[in-house]
Amino acid sequence: MATHISRRKALAGVILSGVAGSKTVHAWPPGPEKTVNRDLTPGTTPIRLAMNIKRQNGESPEEMIKRRRDEGYSAVKGARHPGGNKGEPWHSMNVTERAEVVAACKKYDVVIYEVGGYTNLVTPDSARLQNNCTALAHCIEVAESVKCGMVGTVAGSRDPDNLINIHPDNWTIETWNLLVKSIKQVLRDTAGMKAAIGMEAQVTSIIDSPLAHKRLMEDVGDERLKVNLDPVNMMSLKRYYHTTELIDECFELLGENILGCHAKDTFIWPDQQTVHVQEVCPGKGVLDYENYLVHISRLKWPRALEPEHIEDEEYPEAIAYIKKIAAKTGVKIYG
Repeated sequence: MATHISRRKALAGVILSGVAGSKTVHAWPPGPEKTVNRDLTPGTTPIRLAMNIKRQNGESPEEMIKRRRDEGYSAVKGARHPGGNKGEPWHSMNVTERAEVVAACKKYDVVIYEVGGYTNLVTPDSARLQNNCTALAHCIEVAESVKCGMVGTVAGSRDPDNLINIHPDNWTIETWNLLVKSIKQVLRDTAGMKAAIGMEAQVTSIIDSPLAHKRLMEDVGDERLKVNLDPVNMMSLKRYYHTTELIDECFELLGENILGCHAKDTFIWPDQQTVHVQEVCPGKGVLDYENYLVHISRLKWPRALEPEHIEDEEYPEAIAYIKKIAAKTGVKIYG
């Protein structure tokens, strides 16, 4: 069967030295393709805009959910415990208050799309690793209690003191095997529950690409390992001018295994001699949001899209931009 070799792959394979009499050929794989075919035909599934829940001025759980719904959000996420020591994202609520949140979500047609459970699943500290696995399992129990289908987390780092720090041992077979083992343990310890682990990519970790997501799910072999999609977290110089292709790859490889999506943008600081890739507000970078929203709209049921990691005053701007792109592409926003 014939294999198509793209311009990028062909150029990447060219290595010619400047030997006398030869013609030197340079390859520029980070550069953009001049012609990228985009199918921007939208699907019929609406997107739920999401926001973290945060109680203000002593409001009740119902008042908190109603406020988010009035602000235009039809999905919410519970933040993780400060420091992540106990893995308890709902630490400020007792059992009764959690039940009130569930009732309010039903009343106002809001879904809890994620419970945060971000912890280091590959730390070299074995005692800490066991504590982290226990904490993640507890987050799954919390998710079950509030009828949430996903607990978000990351692979972590071989740096014992940091969650997402770059480390030379992050990309080894030993680290991969440890990650698979940790996830299997957590899923085994929560057997019988419905809530899934939603793995989020980090370019500084071993889960740094759509293919890494897919291979992890294959190696774990459990239907409760899914994807919490964040294309910006996979960004590098080589992908910076290829966000259309990156998004295509995400949805082609991961599809319905994507349970939630994050919304931010990517921007490389100008006039620097080394590369600094920065998270920015949607619309202030180069991410192909038209392609992103269209792909989400083609999924079988409404996914939540949550703006994050931006300044408080930028959230209205982020939502306005997402709605603008949705209107342009014909993608529906839920409710």
